Amino acid sequence: MAGTALDRDEIIAGLRDLVSELRAAGEIAGIRLVGGAALALRYFDRGTTKDLDALHVRPGSDESVAAAAARVANRRGWDAHWLNFEVNNADAIPTLGRAVEWETIYDKSGIEIQVASKEAMLAMKLRANRPGRDTRDIRLLLALCDIHTFEGAEELYEEFYPGDLLTERAERMVNAILDGAPTPAPPPPGPLEI
Repeated sequence: MAGTALDRDEIIAGLRDLVSELRAAGEIAGIRLVGGAALALRYFDRGTTKDLDALHVRPGSDESVAAAAARVANRRGWDAHWLNFEVNNADAIPTLGRAVEWETIYDKSGIEIQVASKEAMLAMKLRANRPGRDTRDIRLLLALCDIHTFEGAEELYEEFYPGDLLTERAERMVNAILDGAPTPAPPPPGPLEI
């Protein structure tokens, strides 16, 4: 997969294969996704992502899920880390403020896949605020969360990251987005069949 990206159909196919691998191994797993893959699966068409950002598996084990994901990668010719647990080390997931709400998008036979709420996704994207890379996601998440002022974005961010302020770069990004034409909330992506 080096140098390529996963679109929504490939993400779904990879998750379908992952579920099959876990079932064949008799594993249970609770997988929580954030980042671009979560956005593509649940909230809006976002093009592609290079990997699926996953949190620690509960119940089950990261090692079992990573091994199953490596088998999927080998079969599909993808990078071995297409299911990426590095987000756990990135200080991106809110832990001190408002609890992240999770939406279950798959739950069968002891395997559950969840994505973070749109509000939590917006807070995490505001924290990352990578120009170009996060701008469109932030624009669409602001619309989905019905936030139309910088103060509203800042208030939401501080709910998840109490005591932290948005960086100047994030402030400039949000103000530039809000100063443009209003963004209508995007339509949700099509049905999810894993």
